[in-house]
Amino acid sequence: MKILYMVFHFPPISGGGVVVIVELANKLAQLGHDVTILTPDIEWDGEKYEPEMNKKIIIHKVKTPSKSNLKIAARRCFKNMKNAGVELGEQNKYDFIFSIFHPFHMVPRAAVACANELKIPIIIKVDDAIYQKTSGFKNIQRKIEKIYNSKTLQGGSRILVSNEYTKEVIKNYYHVKNEKISIITNGTELNNFYKIKSNSKQIVFSGAMYNHRGIDILLESVTDVIKKIPKAKFMLLGDGPEMPRLNELINKLKLTENVILKGWVDRKEIPKYLSESAIGIGPLRLTDVTKHALPIKVLEYMASSLPIIAIEETLPKDVLKNGENGFFIKDSKELSQKIIELLQNGELCSKMGEKSKKMVVKFDWENVTKSIIKEYEMINS
Repeated sequence: MKILYMVFHFPPISGGGVVVIVELANKLAQLGHDVTILTPDIEWDGEKYEPEMNKKIIIHKVKTPSKSNLKIAARRCFKNMKNAGVELGEQNKYDFIFSIFHPFHMVPRAAVACANELKIPIIIKVDDAIYQKTSGFKNIQRKIEKIYNSKTLQGGSRILVSNEYTKEVIKNYYHVKNEKISIITNGTELNNFYKIKSNSKQIVFSGAMYNHRGIDILLESVTDVIKKIPKAKFMLLGDGPEMPRLNELINKLKLTENVILKGWVDRKEIPKYLSESAIGIGPLRLTDVTKHALPIKVLEYMASSLPIIAIEETLPKDVLKNGENGFFIKDSKELSQKIIELLQNGELCSKMGEKSKKMVVKFDWENVTKSIIKEYEMINS
């Protein structure tokens, strides 16, 4: 099968969304499909993600206005991406176009326009469905973007979402017909993750440091934890806009001996840090972005046989089953109680970790990728 894969975020840009894009592309190629990636040529001065790409994948980078400014380029990339997509489509006769939706860029809109001109199906996988609430000028901007994004999603042949909550958002906020929407989760490469330490006292968070992740809530729990378990270590992997504030909070609370703010870590190193940990921390602040989301890091915790702790309603209930492979908590006080409970009860911690490992099998990237191909086959049936 020949697939035109149109995306905005692509290496060397880093982040969980880019990991999803790369893993899906590689798995499609491994399964024997011909994959052409079409993406804007953007300047990136952040931490670089340089994954291995399957040699069969063809990558085209499209000249993009304002390429040094990510936010402006996201809104100005439409015309060149559409024209390049149509040209490639006429040359290569793709079976379908696949794109990743995020509310702030125009690549899925270009992908729909290409599909319409080429008269082929377009499958859109929703990454983030909506922005956090805002006010003032940004609120006006969001309303304009909603009009464009509604037309984009309504124009898709199939819209893929990760859970029922996002499905309702796509139906009610963007007014997409129910019969167009299918639930297909994110995934992880199970073979990359393992477990080596059964008596670890390390708690790990892996991901970009944004306010909606709630790392400050985790730090608020540390003092109570180390009173009971002085050797407990909190390993924070990742970088982001919250780093200065988190550093300040760590110093203010005098937690430098127990909290390691590691900063950016190459993705190849993440399995090692997870394997040395006892507990994985999911989202700790409930927002429009985190509600019932499925961050890649949580699946990686599960693949590493870790119990998970997250704030109520942030993760799907088939990912975190309260009391089985971890705990949903309400606040930092309950967070510290659950961390202490797991670190003091090695048998419970191990049992929950084993449950995580069993539960994550269905999220293997190969299963996810095959489900996407089935969606295309259903369009044509």
